Amino acid sequence: MRGFCFSLQYGRRPIQQITIPCRETSFRRRYHTPPTIPPDEVRVDVKVGSSGSIPLRIRNSPRPTPDAPIIIYLACGLRSEEHHRPTHNPLNSLALSAQAIVVEICYRLSPKSPFPKPIHDVMAGYDWIRKYLYPSPKKRDIGSHPNTSYALPSLQSKKRIGVCGELAGGSLAAMLALTECNPNGITSAALGNPIVDWSSPLGPHIPSDSDNLNRSIQNLHTTSFAKPEHRYDPFASPLLFFRTPAYELPTPSLYGTNFPPLANGGSPKADNSSTELVPRRRSHRKHPPPGSGLVFPATRIDVGPRFPMRDQAIEFAELMQRRVDLYETSETPRDRVEVVERGEDEGLWEEQDVMEIGRWMGEVLRKD
Repeated sequence: MRGFCFSLQYGRRPIQQITIPCRETSFRRRYHTPPTIPPDEVRVDVKVGSSGSIPLRIRNSPRPTPDAPIIIYLACGLRSEEHHRPTHNPLNSLALSAQAIVVEICYRLSPKSPFPKPIHDVMAGYDWIRKYLYPSPKKRDIGSHPNTSYALPSLQSKKRIGVCGELAGGSLAAMLALTECNPNGITSAALGNPIVDWSSPLGPHIPSDSDNLNRSIQNLHTTSFAKPEHRYDPFASPLLFFRTPAYELPTPSLYGTNFPPLANGGSPKADNSSTELVPRRRSHRKHPPPGSGLVFPATRIDVGPRFPMRDQAIEFAELMQRRVDLYETSETPRDRVEVVERGEDEGLWEEQDVMEIGRWMGEVLRKD
């Protein structure tokens, strides 16, 4: 008599092992739905080269299936003392609405951990996900990692990966979507009010004493970079994958008295050979490079009508779609990049918004 064995596990504690003796045809007819695995949250520590480690928070879907997609979640990057703490768990909302495995990469972003450290953290987390949650059929040894004693459904090589993030997390999500969009990489992206160009000075209306979000973004803009030139890295400012910066490397004369200080509290040294800088003409860049094999994922960009960096998010969407229209020859639909105006204010994600995004990502990630 044939039998099928299921091992249920909650966290690190085994709960029950069930063996069902049955014939194959009977099993497929009566037990086609896999057993429910408790959607507990698991934490895994991942090393980031020689700069310490970061935690990954992993949450399984309530009823996992072998083809359940993977969604990478990147938080907004605002510190809790500057901005309201969310009243819901976005990992729960995404896992429930998308029926997916959700992994939050808890990247570091602070004056003590400025760019490019968040980029290194996200790439290290993504490499771990590809190695342990998205293996090839010949490399399915998930138990080889010391922190992977949790229950997951059967692994297949056809799993699909999506990424979503908001504000600074939206910037990192855009970077990952543009550079890892190979056939076995990122196939969908949801960006909420992404900050995709740190190289441009902020408008004169920022900061506002009455607007906590504006002041928080100003603080991120001024303390998240160890050197001014780091703002001009396309991995930090993904909009620069498509065009050159609108300004030269800034000097105090460009920003006036509001010149962003360095993350370590110092101030940039003026270059004696340079004069006062002025905005320069933008020119297009080709991305992805020809022959790279990269294909832009289905992308959704949520923006609020009062979001202070709304214009650059819309420009980012337009440049992505322009690249699709000009250089891709496939017969897939051309409206691959979608802009959604959300709410009446800044349009930050609330619980119902994350649920809607999860449903969208679940549908896109399961398309053939």
